[in-house]
Amino acid sequence: MRNYLGIDLGTSSIKAVIVNSKGKIIASQTKPYEVMLPQEGWVEQNTVEWLTALKEALTNLQKDLSFFPDHIHAISVTGQMHGIVPVDKNGKALHQAIIWSDRRNEEELGELQSRLTNEEWVALTGNRPNISFTLGKILWFKRHFPELYKKTHKFLLPKDFIRLQLTGTFETDYSDASATLLMDLTSLNWSEKITKLFQIDHSKLPNIQLSTALVGTVSNKAAGVLFQKEGTPVVCGCGDAQAQALGNGIISSKDWLCTVGTSGQLFMSSDHLAIDKEGTLHTFVHGAPGKWVLMGATLSAGMSFKWLVESVFSRKYEIGELLDLASTASPGAKQLLFLPYLFGERTPYLDEKAKGTFIGLTNEHTHAEMARAVVEGVLFSLYQSYKLVKKTFGHGCRYLLLTGGAAQHDIWLKTAANIFNVPVVRNRSRGGGAYGAAMLAAAGIGDFASLEEVAECWGLHEYENIYAPDVTCHHYYEKLFEVYSDSYTSLKGIFHRLHDMGDFQGI
Repeated sequence: MRNYLGIDLGTSSIKAVIVNSKGKIIASQTKPYEVMLPQEGWVEQNTVEWLTALKEALTNLQKDLSFFPDHIHAISVTGQMHGIVPVDKNGKALHQAIIWSDRRNEEELGELQSRLTNEEWVALTGNRPNISFTLGKILWFKRHFPELYKKTHKFLLPKDFIRLQLTGTFETDYSDASATLLMDLTSLNWSEKITKLFQIDHSKLPNIQLSTALVGTVSNKAAGVLFQKEGTPVVCGCGDAQAQALGNGIISSKDWLCTVGTSGQLFMSSDHLAIDKEGTLHTFVHGAPGKWVLMGATLSAGMSFKWLVESVFSRKYEIGELLDLASTASPGAKQLLFLPYLFGERTPYLDEKAKGTFIGLTNEHTHAEMARAVVEGVLFSLYQSYKLVKKTFGHGCRYLLLTGGAAQHDIWLKTAANIFNVPVVRNRSRGGGAYGAAMLAAAGIGDFASLEEVAECWGLHEYENIYAPDVTCHHYYEKLFEVYSDSYTSLKGIFHRLHDMGDFQGI
């Protein structure tokens, strides 16, 4: 039996799984690390903590399995997208990692928006500029730390920094590169127009490879530090949204994915390049060769519920307990709406100044209604993406697979079915991003002919539950959704005025 190691560098933890050639998870380890907020709007992570967590996870796997690492036949990685780690020629990080939710580059975002129109950005990269994308972070380094910029050998995305520790090589893949605002989607190369326009040194960008490409082997140095066998093949990997899709068998255009984790995504695979001309949806490259992605995103999905538990209710409830309580409230939460814009919003507004908001609070509302409103608000945001994808392709899906932490509780799946008005399914495997990375490892070393074959052999289309929509409930949700959609338009000016005021600077 052959075995594959998948590594997923998430926002709050790193996960390592070992999967055998039949798709069974043999062992799994997850280790957390901190998110640092050194200034208002700044969000960083310590790359040393990443590596410490990885080492601990692999150490524990070694303790769990007598054959580890000698019987690991290939490794691949995935991780949070849009972040940046500047490294020197020896692969040493020159600064803390700036991650996807960081907002420090507002000035640089304004520059991006002023130099090219949204239409030009979308035609070239498939996306409009937004505060999360990597290009703005590189420009911020260039402006504020010019000496660091000069010393930087490569600007790496988070998962590529992890793979560098294994192989000592510098590269990225098409899926992650397509989410930087630096890649020309037509040529599948770094855009010369963009690098010239913003004076980005092209040599500081890593080479781009297929997600299934064999890019190196475990080095002697890594073998000693990370308890891996020297010479073990390492496959390039892909961004976490694409890995999540792969890990749930989302390769065909008939199958759509809704992920509700820290953030949320509505994900569709396509056999051809399809760009939403308005740029309200993201167009990326899939981790599966020859496939493309049309994706909508909300920045604070599960994070909205976590915020409610920790910051509003002061940990009075465990998350599962509060979801149970939310289930006791009726659909619509007594006409209470929640806009989940705690970090701004991505689809369809691309507005980093949008604010999280409860609308309609009365003395009748309890914790149950507030919790249910957060669930419905997150799903309404993702429903906006669903409608846009459906309009772009002219058809819906045969089912919607819901995954992420939300898949653990029925309220998310039942509510999604009633809002989207399609059958919502929960996969039996629920493999996730690290599982998707293991799939890339298996296909990348040729043990399977394609990722489609891996998905079929590993049983990724076996459903644990199917949640059918209630038509009456859907009609009610449609009326509430109209109010939800109008709320942002009505409040946009207020959001922006609040954002631009800044904090009180008194004595």
